[in-house]
Amino acid sequence: MAVDLPLRRNGGAPPCFSIITVSYNAMSALPATTESLRNQTCKAYEWVVVDGESTDGSVAWLQDQAPDFFSSEPDSGIYDAMNKAVAAAKGEWLFFLNAGDRFADSRVLADIAAEIDMATNAAIRPSIVYGDVVYFGDKGRRRRRFNWLTRSRLVFGDLCHQATFVRRDLFVAQGGFDTTLRYNADFDWFIKAFRGGAQLHYVPRDIALFHDAGAHVLNHEKSEAERNVVRARYCRRPLWLLGHWALRLELRLRRHLEKAT
Repeated sequence: MAVDLPLRRNGGAPPCFSIITVSYNAMSALPATTESLRNQTCKAYEWVVVDGESTDGSVAWLQDQAPDFFSSEPDSGIYDAMNKAVAAAKGEWLFFLNAGDRFADSRVLADIAAEIDMATNAAIRPSIVYGDVVYFGDKGRRRRRFNWLTRSRLVFGDLCHQATFVRRDLFVAQGGFDTTLRYNADFDWFIKAFRGGAQLHYVPRDIALFHDAGAHVLNHEKSEAERNVVRARYCRRPLWLLGHWALRLELRLRRHLEKAT
């Protein structure tokens, strides 16, 4: 059953959430992604779909799903497509649920809307709300927690984009993704946002199931090399190397303690 929440917008006002799906020749993965969105108890969202001119039949299938916004045209990569989607979005909060990804359960949007509402009532206006992600694929499932994340530590680690909800006005103020980066433009964008003073709010719950067969995983070495280039934009190499390894040790210890309890 759909639920009405304080953040739901009525009439001609923008929806609370813009759920963005970027896709290219992903027909086999799209049904599960779409189903997880349709199953959300909170219906205060629009669905924005940007396709890269697929040739596998997914264009017609996506059109049949009646997204609120749909385009299919050539692009220069996933971040170009994501920038197009951001420009088309009308919601207060943007979330990327790309082909193959799924919400962790049917109450994700409802719970996040409630968290945002409570923060607003407490005179806090977060710009980025994030939680945890469950990775799935050939290696099975594994949870990535981001409760360690702080404004200064992101450069030493990473942040899964599917863990995050971002205010649209932050994209307006900061600009879109750097399309010169092939694998890590979202990492670069988040570092700039964190260092620029974006208000952060962590929610201790699983947000999404993230399919670990994307380009950054399939091209791990190239992705890591580019990520280090991004880190060098914001931090001297000796410092980020030290911080990166210290963080890895800390997270291993956290996982060990969690298993022991």
